[in-house]
Amino acid sequence: MCLFCGTKPFGFEAASLSRRHFMAGAAAMGGLYAAARTVEPVVALAQDGKADIIIENAKVVTLDPKTPRAEAIAIAGDKIVGVGSRRDLEQFRGPSTRIVDAGQRVVVPGLNDAHTHFIRGGLTYSQEVRWDGVPSLALALQMLKEQAARTPAPHWVQVMGGWTPHQFKEKRLPTLEEINAATGDVPCYVMHLYDRGFVNKAGLRALGWNRDTPEPFGGVIARDGSGMPTGLVVATTSLVSLLSVFAKVPKLSPEDQITSTRHMMRELNRLGMTSLIDAGGGGQNYPEHYQAIAKLAADKALTVRIGYTLMAQRPGREIEDYKGWLAKAKLYEGDDYFRLCGAGEYTVWAAGDNTNFAKDPIMQPPIMEEKLTEVLTFVAQNGWPFRMHASFDFTAQRILGVVEKVHKQVPVDKLRWGLEHCEGITARSLERLQALGGSLGLQNRMSLDGEAYVEKWGLEASADAPAFGRIREMGIPYALGTDGNRAASHNPWVGIQWLVTGRTVGGLRHAAERNLLSREEALKAYTTNGAYISNEEDKKGTLSVGKWADLAVLNEDYFSIPEDRISQMSAALTIVGGKVVYGDGQYAGLAPAALAVAPDWLPIKHYAGYGRQASADFGSRHAGLDDGRALAAAMIADAMPTVVGDDGRSWTLGCGCGLL
Repeated sequence: MCLFCGTKPFGFEAASLSRRHFMAGAAAMGGLYAAARTVEPVVALAQDGKADIIIENAKVVTLDPKTPRAEAIAIAGDKIVGVGSRRDLEQFRGPSTRIVDAGQRVVVPGLNDAHTHFIRGGLTYSQEVRWDGVPSLALALQMLKEQAARTPAPHWVQVMGGWTPHQFKEKRLPTLEEINAATGDVPCYVMHLYDRGFVNKAGLRALGWNRDTPEPFGGVIARDGSGMPTGLVVATTSLVSLLSVFAKVPKLSPEDQITSTRHMMRELNRLGMTSLIDAGGGGQNYPEHYQAIAKLAADKALTVRIGYTLMAQRPGREIEDYKGWLAKAKLYEGDDYFRLCGAGEYTVWAAGDNTNFAKDPIMQPPIMEEKLTEVLTFVAQNGWPFRMHASFDFTAQRILGVVEKVHKQVPVDKLRWGLEHCEGITARSLERLQALGGSLGLQNRMSLDGEAYVEKWGLEASADAPAFGRIREMGIPYALGTDGNRAASHNPWVGIQWLVTGRTVGGLRHAAERNLLSREEALKAYTTNGAYISNEEDKKGTLSVGKWADLAVLNEDYFSIPEDRISQMSAALTIVGGKVVYGDGQYAGLAPAALAVAPDWLPIKHYAGYGRQASADFGSRHAGLDDGRALAAAMIADAMPTVVGDDGRSWTLGCGCGLL
């Protein structure tokens, strides 16, 4: 019996799964950028008065069909007041107007991550050695060695996700021997996605693990011939097995966690991000674990706009969570920088499925429908939007069955509800979702885990994971998110490159041509579309008069840079609500100074943000299909202990709990 939800484990035979895929032939949209370039800039005036900032000599990509391109943009207070040519905006120039010469750089709406775990991730960001974008395992191990020499007791060296062995030249995971050699007597924990974790010898001693240490919930501990833990922890049915280790790693003080969050915000601003939707997380209870971010919001210290959802915390008792929260929390309460925008991404834990494509899928227990009906009816009666995690179509089918039932009693088609992830969703499920007014929150998890998906489900299925061509053809609202910063990197440009190329970070092309997006479509997926999900399209997402002045002046021309360098994009200047929050190079003096990193042993003091060293040898890292599948097959075989039934069939055991 599951200690979380009280349900008995259910078996699942992988061979019985349907592998239906979308029909080919959906025509891809394209040429938006090329067509829009022929439109002359049109001035748009909002009000009298002078601007605080005018950005001119720019290539402004507004994503507004009324004025798709411009040369300048005027800002007064926190709003855009003019978009057009330099001459058109001359009337906004006043004695105190700051003129910013963009130097013919591209200006875009600020990026909007429509699904991430920033509130949780910010608390430990400054402690983490981030391997996102690191091109070789040798360099990654060198980072561990250097950080171990700096890290004082009782703290650990920690790598908590956002990377894949396919990004390395060596095309493999680190070994425990290599991690032990690099870190010595300093405890270290390295987590690979939600797949496995490596604890070095010093970490095992700190944890007190021995022959009698029980297996963690939802996973197994690898042991040597004498029964002693080796340091490898593999998640089988739940990521709780990995996060239970991380929970024992010493954390920073509450004050330092707030500072860590501010450091992560600056990194997001460096990448041109101005908004996000936080999807909650296991162990992220409301309101206790929102105190740090709420204080920053109260102090007007946020430099990204945050819409957050509330995720159920107690498996089997989800309805109690939501009844308690809705009694004291109001939908959309907060301000323009921090506000509550719905329920999810888990409203019922038993309804979830895998977050790692190397694992055998887990079937939800029969009680799922009963529990989900109860919760969705309640939140819908209160007018709350809701989001539900569904990687595979069999999960989506069962969730949609519940939503259809609820809709007959309480209409949901105006709630902007939706499904998240949906790599395996089929045409029939898309039709059902569309009939209910649903939307899709899609992420770039395939950019890191695509090789495993190909090995597990085949090339044909991976070509439509997700089926963007069909989704666009049907006109279903969708937005892209990173799912950062454990299941994937927090860098949205990784996802934008994946949308454009259909390639994983290891270089494996999995997506069919019909599912590739143009550069403008990909940019829109990480800007305009997310504003729809949070019900803010009248306020942000395009550079239009009357909307918030949230924008990024890019360091390179996104529309002409080689496609395999898109993931290396960053901002030269980022503005949120009319305020400069980040500046690089000639614009550094316009922005607030970076926070000092203290204490100085923290990794963020010594390692640059994503990708500054990642692309020098990108061409040599492109994997062939055989190379990628060989590594993925080895990982899957190692990760999935099997149970053979009396009838000779292989089964995976588990329930739906703890799969975020």
